This record gives sequence, structure tokens and C-alpha cells, in this order.
Amino acid sequence: MGVSVIIPTHNRISHLKEAVRSVVTQSVRPKEIIIVDDNSDTKFDKDIFKSDRLINIIIHRFDSSVGACTARNKGAELATGEVLMFLDDDDTWEPNKIENQINILNNNKDIGLVYSGKLVVSDLDRNNVIRTIKPSANGDLYPEILYTNLIGTTSSVAVKREIFVDVGGFDINLPALQDYDLWIRCCKVTKIAHDSQCSVRYTVFNNPSNQISGRSNNHLEAVSYIMEKYAQEISTEGYLAYKKIKSAHLLRITKSAYKRNYFQAIPWAIKSIITYPNLRAGFYLMPPFINKIILRKWRLLT
Repeated sequence: MGVSVIIPTHNRISHLKEAVRSVVTQSVRPKEIIIVDDNSDTKFDKDIFKSDRLINIIIHRFDSSVGACTARNKGAELATGEVLMFLDDDDTWEPNKIENQINILNNNKDIGLVYSGKLVVSDLDRNNVIRTIKPSANGDLYPEILYTNLIGTTSSVAVKREIFVDVGGFDINLPALQDYDLWIRCCKVTKIAHDSQCSVRYTVFNNPSNQISGRSNNHLEAVSYIMEKYAQEISTEGYLAYKKIKSAHLLRITKSAYKRNYFQAIPWAIKSIITYPNLRAGFYLMPPFINKIILRKWRLLT
């Protein structure tokens, strides 16, 4: 299977170079790298990438900003590979990411999407792993996927192009959680597998406002949109399931707000607990310095 790697980018040329470097040094190379420039302030061409010329690099530039979803969809439209792999410009891959995921797709015809775990790193030091998130869920993940994002970040996924096209690609109306929304639709039509690895270095920014996923207002709007979009599917799960799903999505907003302002997170944590009691929301009622102490001791014990 030929692999098309799609990298949307906007004003992150230094990070973009690292992302591309992590692709061209893969143990199995892709058919092509498609970079979709969402109207960066400074124009660039493929000559800035000191890459192996055996890999075709395509650059598509928008003359006005269209957002990451439209950029990814455009990359998929331009792709010629049977498998699409998306990579955010601030993330990088470990050397065997493509090889591991292609092997699974080649050996399991009923699998349409493969994902990996991630190594969480800071934008201040991307060599230092802050946290490791291992993959676990696989198989038929619908309707379980309605409760929470079992698959994770866009950068971790390999999806068959026919599946991506059949489910309609990324929803451009969402201000956040675009990946999660796409995974819901994929899980309705195909089985899911993970590669048992943590093949993505996922960058978190010291200033959360630099990261779309760190904007709680976007999360609130996205959660409301998703709850309405899948209202019929959620209702078929029953009233208790509806409450649990709503609580889980309120917890998403809580997490997003907590990254920016502890006091802004408190009302969302309370709403999550009232909707469906859960310990995770209670975690965010505690000040960050207390949580850091608890997490440090927990990691020492485990």
C-alpha cells in the first residue's frame, strides 16, 4: 500500500522541518509528502527540506487562511496513496511508525484504521518525554467511541483513503475535536487496531493559547456541536448512557480550561460531576500544585 503523508502548517517553519525530517527518515518511506500551507506569512518551497529526493514532496498553498480541517481535506484530495497518514506540523514520528502501521493494514483486511500511542513532549524540550500514553482500545469501537476519544491525536493515525472518503473527511464546521469527530464516523464503518507502540512525539506548548486544543471556548462549542450531531446515536444508548457521555464531554472542557486557568475549570468540573458522578472531574477541583504532587507520587509507586 502506498502511503500519502499530509502535513497542514501555518507559521511554524522550524517545527515543520522537524516534522518532515521525521517522515523522510522512516524505516519504510511514504509514496509522497503533501504539505498544505494555510497561508503562512512567509512563503517557502520544498528546497528548504534537505530530504531524500526519492520522496515526492508536494506543497499546496492557500492564499487565505482556511483552517486545519480544510487543509487536511485538501491534502487528502491531492493524495494518490491508498493510505493516508496525517502529521501536525508541531509533532514528529518515531522511525518505525509507517512500517508498523502498514504491516497491520496489509495483514488484516478488515482493519481500516490503525493508531499509535504517544510520547508527550514540551515545545521547550522535545527530547524530554513528559508522559507516555499507550494505546489500548481496538476492534469494534462503536458505540464505545461516543463516550470518549479512544484513538487520540490525528498524528497517530493511518487510515485507508477509501474509508476517509466514504465517511466524508474532516468536518470543517468544528472549531476543535475534529479528529474525534472523524474517528466516530470511522468506527461506525470499520474495525480499528493499534500498533502497540508510542510512535508519535506529541508537543504541548508552555503557553496553551498557542495550541488549538488548549482553547476552552473552542472545546465548549465543539462539544455542543458533537452532542447535537450525534444526538440520535446517543439517545439510542439510553438515558443513563446519555448522562455519562455528556459528563465525559464536560470533562473535556474541564481539562482544556484547567490548562489555562484553574478557576475557570472549577464550574465545568462541577457540571461534569453533577451530570454523572466521576472521580476524574474531582481531580480538577484540586489546585495544580497539589495534583502535581499526587501525580509525582503515583508515578513513583507505579
